[in-house]
Amino acid sequence: MPDPFSADRWAIQDLKHRYVRSVDLRDWEALAATLAPEMAAQYRPDLVTEGADALVAELRGRLTEHRITIHQLAHPSIEIDGHRATGTWTMTDRTICTDIGVVVEGMSVSHDRYRRDPERGWLITSIGYQRAYEATMALTDVPSFVVRATPYDLVAPA
Repeated sequence: MPDPFSADRWAIQDLKHRYVRSVDLRDWEALAATLAPEMAAQYRPDLVTEGADALVAELRGRLTEHRITIHQLAHPSIEIDGHRATGTWTMTDRTICTDIGVVVEGMSVSHDRYRRDPERGWLITSIGYQRAYEATMALTDVPSFVVRATPYDLVAPA
């Protein structure tokens, strides 16, 4: 039996992938385009951000040229109810902190909510993470480790 929400599921998957790609590439305008103005994010129990503008500003401030990130998503489970949806994702991430010489990596389960905007399409209204594991490593433990490029080295496509 065909899935009547197939196009919506693909649109939400694309939305979430644009969100993480925008964070990793520091494309703040593209990131803002994925967020509903009223959205809320809770990355840790003690770190809650209300509002799309506040989240973009917070990430922009935290993810400086000394923080290189990569996020990878897998196993989406998306439930759609009219113009609202929820999504659960497995996410692995790594942050290289060149200023303090540490790599942080981990795995989380992301619990998101979305709404369909008549003009902008699907938008993220809520992001929450449940950390399954987190590990750190000192860059001094890997003497051959060299950062050769960062998102700040990228040239925007023409």
